[in-house]
Amino acid sequence: MRKRSKAWLAGAAAMALAASLAGCGKAGGANSNPSEAAGGANKPQMDISVTTITFGGTPSNDLDGYKELNNKFNVKMNVNYIPANNINEKLNALLASKELTDVMFVEYLESTPSYLNAVQQGAFWDLTPYVKHYPNLSKYPESVWENLKVDGKIMSLPRVRPLDGHMAMSIRQDWLDKLGLQAPKTMDELYNVMEAFTKKDPDGNGKADTYGLVFVGAPTGIMPMFGSGNNWAQDAAGNLIPDWWTPQFRDGLAFLNKAYQAGLLLPDFPVLKSTQLKEMLLQSKAGIAFNNIIDSYLYSLDLQKVVPQGKLTAYEVPAAADGKSHYTQAPGYYGQLLINKKVSEEKLKKILEIYDYTATKEGFNLIAYGIKDKDYKEAADGFVTQTDEGKKLYDNSSSWLAGYFNKYARAETSGIPADIRQYNYKLVDAISQKSKPDPTIGLSPTAPYLEKGADWNKKKQDMMVNVIIGKNSLADWDQFVKSYQEDASFKKHVQDTNDGYKKKAKK
Repeated sequence: MRKRSKAWLAGAAAMALAASLAGCGKAGGANSNPSEAAGGANKPQMDISVTTITFGGTPSNDLDGYKELNNKFNVKMNVNYIPANNINEKLNALLASKELTDVMFVEYLESTPSYLNAVQQGAFWDLTPYVKHYPNLSKYPESVWENLKVDGKIMSLPRVRPLDGHMAMSIRQDWLDKLGLQAPKTMDELYNVMEAFTKKDPDGNGKADTYGLVFVGAPTGIMPMFGSGNNWAQDAAGNLIPDWWTPQFRDGLAFLNKAYQAGLLLPDFPVLKSTQLKEMLLQSKAGIAFNNIIDSYLYSLDLQKVVPQGKLTAYEVPAAADGKSHYTQAPGYYGQLLINKKVSEEKLKKILEIYDYTATKEGFNLIAYGIKDKDYKEAADGFVTQTDEGKKLYDNSSSWLAGYFNKYARAETSGIPADIRQYNYKLVDAISQKSKPDPTIGLSPTAPYLEKGADWNKKKQDMMVNVIIGKNSLADWDQFVKSYQEDASFKKHVQDTNDGYKKKAKK
């Protein structure tokens, strides 16, 4: 049960829109060469409109980077930015009013039912027969394309993100070295290191003020390392069940409860804010956390301003009881880009040609950072440094792009030493051999989940915290799980999820 943005139903509007738009695209074969784009000296510029999200700036459409792109493809890009805090309301209003742009951003179709309905009613182009003709888009991992399919079809372009690198163990290397310890490779070793970090004064200040592990609130993000699965698991009969029904999830709670009772966890984890996880590491309150690979390097830079010898190193998560390290694989995208069916096939191909170009580093940089050597500098290692003016002008300017796929994006950053960069690359490679996707990615939320999912999630997270701190027992947890296994609405949610999963598997 992934938590994603709040969605509002607008099915009737979507169906009406689909009916009005379905016949508006020009007929034509999907296999024609994508280079046959409208343009040329004797043709006027083609207007292309895009609606996308912004978390900050609203860049001008007259930026030099945009102008160069316009000239290259004989187009005029018009990008409309919607603030993230009311993106769904605005998107649904545009859908209901039939005022869609050529390209529309949604965060995830499965959590935006009005647009999912519109997709299924034919309001947007089926890109399945086209994508293979665009070499840079085609380089995206197959799993990314599979994750965003609707009824077996590619109905959107993904705003690509790495599949791995978000789940690693970050540990105080200087504390390990001082105490003569190695990075833990099993859960027993993890417990022992947590105990040493708590009781053996690793910071040398003579005070009992350090803890082994820090996380924030209900530790849903670290439970998969115990082998429970990625949101869903399979039972003995091969049916999907929520990961928190598994014995491995229970084992994880038992491990954390034992650690809490022994004083090895930062005690106020239930009320910590997400930003405080970094603070606890930098203040030497805790020695282990689980986060992005690159965080270990970035946090070390800040830590060394206070503790010159301080260092955090990223490692693989410890092996679970089955002897294996377990990781969740990310969907590989944040946001989907739908192409309005009202545009002609000629225009569709032009749009895909532009997105194919901006799926290269050169094309991406042009829109994200501007003109090379004017708005930004590119170092020999490929990292970009923007000018102060460039940062202001191009803030959020790439939010309408699909982008280029960088497997190691969560493992590197500008200025990272070559040895750490290569170490992190190897860590991503190792994790990618073991990570598992959420089997329900791309499935529409069930009707029971839309009605009760928020309440279910809160109750589960509250119970997790209460079990860890000892307010509730593991027997209480067992009864909690049983109550959901017997609840009619939740049983319907599980059954509908299985039906959707089996249907998708047949596509």
